[in-house]
Amino acid sequence: MNDKPLQYKQGTNPGSQGQRSLRRFAWTIPSLVTLGALAAVWLFSGSAKQSLQAAQQPSGLFSKSKTGTWNLQFDPYALPSSTVLHPSATAEEMIEHVYELLRASDRSTALAQTQILLARHPNFQLAHLLQAELLNEQSAAPIDPKSLEGKETSSGLNRYDELLLESNRRLNRPQAASLQGLIPRNIVSLSPQNPYFIAVDTSKSRLYWFANKTIDPLKPQLKLLLETYVSVGQKGIGKSREGDGRTPLGVYFVNKNLKGQMLPDLYGAGALTLNYPNALDLMRGQTGSGIWLHGTPSEQFSRAPLATDGCVVLSNPDMDRLLHLKNVEKTPVLITEKLEWVSSDRVANDREAFKKALDQWVRDRQTSNLDGLKNTYSEQFQRDGKGLSAWWPEIASAAQSGAIKNTVEMQSIIEWKDAQDYMVVNVTNPNQSRFKRNQNLRMYWTKSSGNWQIVYEGPV
Repeated sequence: MNDKPLQYKQGTNPGSQGQRSLRRFAWTIPSLVTLGALAAVWLFSGSAKQSLQAAQQPSGLFSKSKTGTWNLQFDPYALPSSTVLHPSATAEEMIEHVYELLRASDRSTALAQTQILLARHPNFQLAHLLQAELLNEQSAAPIDPKSLEGKETSSGLNRYDELLLESNRRLNRPQAASLQGLIPRNIVSLSPQNPYFIAVDTSKSRLYWFANKTIDPLKPQLKLLLETYVSVGQKGIGKSREGDGRTPLGVYFVNKNLKGQMLPDLYGAGALTLNYPNALDLMRGQTGSGIWLHGTPSEQFSRAPLATDGCVVLSNPDMDRLLHLKNVEKTPVLITEKLEWVSSDRVANDREAFKKALDQWVRDRQTSNLDGLKNTYSEQFQRDGKGLSAWWPEIASAAQSGAIKNTVEMQSIIEWKDAQDYMVVNVTNPNQSRFKRNQNLRMYWTKSSGNWQIVYEGPV
C-alpha cells in the first residue's frame, strides 16, 4: 500500500488548475461514484437523523452533468451556508464542516474550507481527494471519467478504497452531541481518583476520551474531552497471536507515556503503551506485545481505517493533545467492536449479583474467613502459569495478616463480555504495608455455574 500523501500543485488559472489536479487524481475519478453512493446511504441512516434532528432529511446522489463529469450532489436542507468555524478549529472539525457544506450544496464555501484545511494540514489525503472533485466541477474542461477507463492502477484503486472507507467511517458515526449524559455500558464503577476513561469503537473507527467527573463511584459521570477518528489493525480486530495484524479486544490500562522524540517516525507525536496481553489474554494463550495508542507517520495526517500492525492510531494533533495531559498512567482503555451507550444510572440485575459477591469477598478477607474466601476463587484460577493450589497458601496468609485490616477501596470495575462474562476489578491492595502505599490489586471475575468467582488476582 502506498501511504504517501497525495500532492497538489497550485496553478493560476482555475480551469487548468482543476485539470492538473484531476489528472493527478485520475485513478480516483471512477470511484467517486461510490463515494456519492455511500454519502447517500449515510444521509438516510439513523446517524444522519440523530444529527439533523428536526431539520428536513436530505438525500445525496451522484448525477452526471452535461459535460460528462460526475458531481457530488446533496439536496439542500436547513443548514446555514454562512456557518463559520472558529480559527482554532481542529482538522476533525474542519473536515466535518466540509461535509456539512456539501450537504447544504454550498460547494464554493466547501472548496474554500478544504483549501484552508490543506494549508494547515497538507498531508491530509482525504481532504486532497475532496478538493480534486470540487476543482473538477469548476474546471473549464472537466475530465470525463470515461476517458480514464482502463488507466487505473491497482495500488491507486486500493488506496482510494481506503480513503472511501475512511470517509464513510467519519460520516457514519454517532454525533458527539447525541452522547451527552451517556456512558459506555461496560462501566460498572469508577473512582473519582481515576482522572480519565478511554473507549474505542472499532466498527466506527472512533476513540472517545473522557474526563471522569464521578462523585458516586456506582454512578459514573463522564465528560467527553475528545472524540476522534482512529485506525486499527490491517487484518481487523480480535488479536490472538504475534504478527497477526489484528487489534486486540478487551479491557486494558495505560502503562507509559512516550514522547515522539524518543520513537521512530512511525509513531508520530508519541505513544501511550497498553498492558497487552492482559491476564485474561495470557490465560487464553494469546501472544504478541507492543500494542499502543500512538500517532501517525509525518507523511500522513491519518491512516486508513484498517492499516496498523495492531495498534490504535490517532492523528498527531490529537495524540499530542493527549500526551500533554497529566496522570494518564493506569487509565482504563476499553477496546470493543461496537460500543453500547446507556444512562449512567442504569444497573442490571447481573451487576447487583456481582456487587454482592465482591462485598462478600471483602468481608471474608477482613474477617479471615478462609472457608468462605476460598469459595470465591475458581478452580480455573491462574497466575503466572500456576493454578489455585499453588497460590492459595499466599492468599490465605495475606487474609490472616495484619495488613488485611487496610481499607479496600474500589478504583474501577469494567465489564467485559465475549464467550464469557467477566468483571475487571481494580482495588487498593489490601495487602500493602504502611511503607508501600498507593498499590492496586487487579482481579478478573467470571461467572461459574451462575456464581461470580475470581480467575485471576495480582498486583498492578
